[in-house]
Amino acid sequence: MSLAVRNLCLTLALSISTLALAGYLWKQSGYEMLIVAMGWPHIILGFLFYFGKVLRGDGSARTTFLMLALLTLALWAAHYAYTITGFISIYFTYHVFRDEVFIYFQTRSRHKLRGAVTVAGFIPFILLMFLVTDPRPQHYRQDLRRVELTGAQLAANGWTLVSFKPISYSGGQDFYFYLQAPQVAGATSYNLLATAGDTRNDGEVRVADKAWSQAADLTFKPYYAGDSESVPVETPAEIGSVKMALSGDYRLGQTFKVERDNLAGIWLRTLREGNEAQPASLVFHLTPDTSLPLPPLSPLMQILRFALILILLALVLWKALPELKSNRAFWGYFIFLVATFAALQAIIKAAGGAGFDAPVMFQMVVVFHYWSWYVFSLNKLRANENAAPPESASSSLTLYDRMLGSFGSVSNFLMLVVALNLLSVAGVLWYNKLDAPAALRYVFDYKYFLYFLVFHVTFSFNPKGKAQPKL
Repeated sequence: MSLAVRNLCLTLALSISTLALAGYLWKQSGYEMLIVAMGWPHIILGFLFYFGKVLRGDGSARTTFLMLALLTLALWAAHYAYTITGFISIYFTYHVFRDEVFIYFQTRSRHKLRGAVTVAGFIPFILLMFLVTDPRPQHYRQDLRRVELTGAQLAANGWTLVSFKPISYSGGQDFYFYLQAPQVAGATSYNLLATAGDTRNDGEVRVADKAWSQAADLTFKPYYAGDSESVPVETPAEIGSVKMALSGDYRLGQTFKVERDNLAGIWLRTLREGNEAQPASLVFHLTPDTSLPLPPLSPLMQILRFALILILLALVLWKALPELKSNRAFWGYFIFLVATFAALQAIIKAAGGAGFDAPVMFQMVVVFHYWSWYVFSLNKLRANENAAPPESASSSLTLYDRMLGSFGSVSNFLMLVVALNLLSVAGVLWYNKLDAPAALRYVFDYKYFLYFLVFHVTFSFNPKGKAQPKL
């Protein structure tokens, strides 16, 4: 038990340290860059070891590979059409907790267990956690661009250009931009102007992610790479007559369709109340408009959610109590892990007004998972490095298996991990901070990397062998 807890504490320390460093260097975008940079080595190594079973034809590995490939394509298609980031976060979190069960029992047995391990009541317990936390898609929006502004950068009475790195593929796409002041309590002295009449037929103004009946459209104009930065000219229909105050309590934005490629900014019509600029930190977000956030649950849905929580709680107790004595050490370990994440989530929420951007819990869970498997793998290699494989088996190994076997020592594995991470970090920095080709977004952009996280989680559901002790 002490070794498992020690590894858990080490993993948490590494996760918090790397997230803090990424956030210090690049703020909110740093967390996304970290997930992509550390994610590629994790995905590559995971698939290398999985694909060996497919080549060997272990059990039903080849049939399973085909079925999992079809499932992955279905999830990709759903994510392309509806941006199911909230579902992906639940999908990946379940994968993390399921792996923690395996890691715990393997660590306690000094890596002598063979096959998968299940714990009675664990799956309904995970579902219960998801229902209690009630994750919302608006908490997992994928920012294509994010720009931080100060109050002094907003025009007192005129046009303000919010510029960003051009989006080469923007033509014909539906986007949603919004501005918020997350570190300000209540309304600020800054306003965006909007029109009462519907001046655009390609979108609508939104307050707190919902359509607002008192105005039709924000007064704004898209800015494209190569355009003049001279102040736009308003037509009589575009003159804003409705003042919309920026507040830390909600998002204020607009949906619209982009006419051309290389969208590089948004002109906003701003107005300040009072003579002096109020100190404020504002954040501009640009996201795909492929899905709407879930509205607050209706009273009926709240009752149904509460009923499901009670049903799942009863199911957890019914399944877990008969075997609680044999599993009490694991439940203590797992509840410690969940309590740690809950405490971190509370700290992250409290840090929202502390003057810096904190990672969302999903990002914390992803980075924790990366480090957890490195700590576990190195611990396993140290435990097994003195155990030589049988001579009869070594002669029958395929070239692929011999290649995997070469990573069986701590030094070789460390060199491989370091090399892959350095290459991945270089690619992420090239794409995000240097003038990389736009096509690299499919590999190093956080939005597209979520597809590969889906791939990784789906292909983790692979045959574990015949021996599956139930605890």
